[in-house]
Amino acid sequence: MEQVELQHIPESGTTTVADGNTITYCNLRNCAVTSSSVKHSDFADCVLSHVRSAKRSTANKTHFHDVFYASRSTFSNSVIRDRSSVGRSDVKMSTVRDASYVKRSTIIGSTLSYTSASRTTLNDCNTEECYLDRCTFKGMVLKNGYWKKNQLVKKVGRKEPIAVKKDGSGPVNYADASSSTVPVPPEVDSKSEMPPMDNTLRRVDSGVTLESEESDDSEDLPPPYKV
Repeated sequence: MEQVELQHIPESGTTTVADGNTITYCNLRNCAVTSSSVKHSDFADCVLSHVRSAKRSTANKTHFHDVFYASRSTFSNSVIRDRSSVGRSDVKMSTVRDASYVKRSTIIGSTLSYTSASRTTLNDCNTEECYLDRCTFKGMVLKNGYWKKNQLVKKVGRKEPIAVKKDGSGPVNYADASSSTVPVPPEVDSKSEMPPMDNTLRRVDSGVTLESEESDDSEDLPPPYKV
């Protein structure tokens, strides 16, 4: 694929490296772009490497590496990587990695790993192997669970769910289908022992794949912004 630049040419200080870059109607300032597709976006002081699709987004001081999808979102001082996807969300001072999926959410000062978050707000949280649907958490460590509206629904994978406060003040109780509290094991196994999240499962409440989500984003746009 050849490099393509239409209308809004990247400003001085922006470099494009290698083949495979598609830059369409963008304003890029002091950015480095490698093997990426960027459309209708405004990026400043960012690095984009092997980004399948970044469109209609605004980013500042953010690194995107091996990103599957970033659309209609704002990013600042963050890292998005490892085949992760973000749509219609705000991500600030956070890391989204390990094929995580974020949709219609606000992520502040948090780290997401193997996590799917939909209509969720996370502030100063660490999540791993989680599905979060319409939740609001602050200062929490969450692992191996499916939470809906802040209630634990079931565990994810073979390990027991974990929900503890980052300040070490103890576990948090939730209504569970089988018990009144979230079990807290004395030790947490290493990430290498955790089964990876299935990349084809992109939402916690349906079987909609990321490709259909991307198509939906395009369909509700007025001309001439359809892709």
